[in-house]
Amino acid sequence: MKNNNSAARFFRYLGFDHMIAPVLIKMIYWIGVVAIIGAGIGAFLSAMHTSEKQLVAGVLAVGAIVLCLLIWRLVSELWILAFNIYERLVEIRDLLARRQRPEEHRPLPRVTVLKR
Repeated sequence: MKNNNSAARFFRYLGFDHMIAPVLIKMIYWIGVVAIIGAGIGAFLSAMHTSEKQLVAGVLAVGAIVLCLLIWRLVSELWILAFNIYERLVEIRDLLARRQRPEEHRPLPRVTVLKR
């Protein structure tokens, strides 16, 4: 039974029913986080050794790390959001396809108005 499920999942990827891009985007995100932190630490250490105003340069380097990490996260989330929208649309399509017949129109209940 488990092999059947694995084969079905494999064929869904081949048919582009499920996207692999969100997984790849998450992997690229974490590689980018490591690169940003590494570059930020390098900039921080360089600023601490070469600048006359070491404290200001260090604070700017840390601020740049935080800002870059925030922007990188937002960009990654936007890419993943595009694929999540696609997945939700596929779910809606599948739910609509499962409907056997349209819902019956039921008359609205009568509302009685009390007169004073």
